[in-house]
Amino acid sequence: MKTKEYIAYSLIGLMKTKDFETITIKEITENAHVNRSTYYRNFKSKEDILKFQLRKITEEYINKFESVEEKTEKNHIYTILNTYNEHRVFFLTIQESRQLYIMQQVYLDYLQDNIPVISSKEELYKLYHNIGGIYNFIICWIENGMDENLEELTELYLNIISDKGQGQLYSSLIT
Repeated sequence: MKTKEYIAYSLIGLMKTKDFETITIKEITENAHVNRSTYYRNFKSKEDILKFQLRKITEEYINKFESVEEKTEKNHIYTILNTYNEHRVFFLTIQESRQLYIMQQVYLDYLQDNIPVISSKEELYKLYHNIGGIYNFIICWIENGMDENLEELTELYLNIISDKGQGQLYSSLIT
């Protein structure tokens, strides 16, 4: 696990000063003090490295939420935002490198591996809808610099999902 972390930290460090597309495997391995075979034993691509780091952060957030006494939507969203805020340099770095899209795949992979069997199409679509909402909310927050107060942002999210007039917003966008 430490080797993977060294490789991830190497890539993230390089992303702060170089375009993602121009970073080479050689640069990553030299910076991480590992050889190429070690890199390829652990990862297939630079995107896989980012997925590894995002999975670690996702597991961190889930562990934190599991230790929260009250399992409310408010505590859930706050835990996500707070955990991501603790890793803000990483998120702002991948945003700057135009790699935020990888988050959505990590979310979906996590769901497929950890959510109990979905019993209906409606549940499946609802799950994807909810993940898309959280994902896009977080993307907006990251793209805006992650500067908002976490309590206020949590309340904003809760207000959005409880807004019964959302249909009016959608219809005004398409007319």
